[in-house]
Amino acid sequence: KAALQEQLEREQQGIKPVRNYGEAFRSRNVILLCMQYFAWSIGVYGFVLWLPSIIRSGGENMGMVEVGWLSSVPYLAATIAMIVVSWASDKMQNRKLFVWPLLLIAAIAFFASWLLGNQSFWLSYALLVVAAACMYAPYGPFFALIPELLPRNVSGVSMGMINSFGALGAFLGAWLVGYLNGVTGGPGVSYTFMAIALLLS
Repeated sequence: KAALQEQLEREQQGIKPVRNYGEAFRSRNVILLCMQYFAWSIGVYGFVLWLPSIIRSGGENMGMVEVGWLSSVPYLAATIAMIVVSWASDKMQNRKLFVWPLLLIAAIAFFASWLLGNQSFWLSYALLVVAAACMYAPYGPFFALIPELLPRNVSGVSMGMINSFGALGAFLGAWLVGYLNGVTGGPGVSYTFMAIALLLS
């Protein structure tokens, strides 16, 4: 217990003190992380809720069973990626390196998948799998970064604040993707919207 306490104290030594919640909410780190998680969640939840529709629109004569199986593969890839990336982040003791580059790859893969469209369904689908894996993989390092940037007296409530912005992004992403699909009659504009959100994050 003493060794663990000593380690926790040592981890806090390099962190700039923050007096209260108000100061934490106004800090550059919290504002940036809120904005990042908001934009990231737009892409993730737009993808989550509309993945079967996206797959079905790309594959001709595809039944619900085939769509269901194909919709499960991105999540299998995401599960593996989350474990590997979290392990690598702990091993290298680097969080940022395992967050923004993966979100950048997700944005590029997502947009490239849309550009290919019906020209090459399987290549477009493979890019969707890559996008899903890269969208989910950074969750571990991202939330491990927060207590490394903020002292423990405000890290919990700051994490809650960041999570709240993620929930707002999730709502906006799910709703707006459906709205854009309905207005435009296809997933093209919503694909671009989700890719831009991931690129911003």
